[in-house]
Amino acid sequence: MKTIIYLLFCLIPFTLAAQTNTEWVSNRDHSEVMFQVTYLNVSELTGRFTEFSAKANLDEKGVPVSLNIKIDPNSVETGNKMRDGHLKGSDFFEAHQYPAITFVSSKVSKVKDNNYKVDGVMTIKGNSKPMVIEFTVTDSQKDTWGYENKFVKFKSKLNRKDFKINWNKTLDNQKYLVSDEVTFWGVFQIQPASSVTPPSKHMIPDTQPIRKREIENRKPKDESSFSDKVRKLINME
Repeated sequence: MKTIIYLLFCLIPFTLAAQTNTEWVSNRDHSEVMFQVTYLNVSELTGRFTEFSAKANLDEKGVPVSLNIKIDPNSVETGNKMRDGHLKGSDFFEAHQYPAITFVSSKVSKVKDNNYKVDGVMTIKGNSKPMVIEFTVTDSQKDTWGYENKFVKFKSKLNRKDFKINWNKTLDNQKYLVSDEVTFWGVFQIQPASSVTPPSKHMIPDTQPIRKREIENRKPKDESSFSDKVRKLINME
């Protein structure tokens, strides 16, 4: 009986290790979400969202199997406060009533190398539509402090009228002030959910002793010490 209990306790670290780093989350410090529409048929207006989050699940080989995104429309910025207020209102996002733009994936397919496409559902202003977004995922990179990073880069288009964002102004020759087509793109810095680089780290001087101390502090605890404690506990019965 003791042997069985001991084996079960010894397997706990390995079970936890197998589950570690499957969920990755965005670090907004080095991420961005942008969009662009055509204005007066000759120019482009660019904006961004400053509040957002992304989650990705990676398999044991680091291949993404899901990608979900959430954006706060109240965080829209175009460089003009009056226009930003208009975008948040009933003519566009109705951000007070619909405080989230979401994309929920249903399937991720590899195209080639680090290139993928994700099938999912985009929801804006309470209206949901199926959508396919192409994206790339970089190889894993460690920052100065030893935290693991990948970068998800994406770009796609949508028709805002599909989401009942219909506001416009007419021009001559049956043209309109703002295009229906919206191009959106961005990049997510993603990190293991249990190990995200704190923003404060970027303010710490990059010296060899400090860097060594930070990396040492982040090393996993010795699993053998855990097993020894379990063995002693069992032997005390």
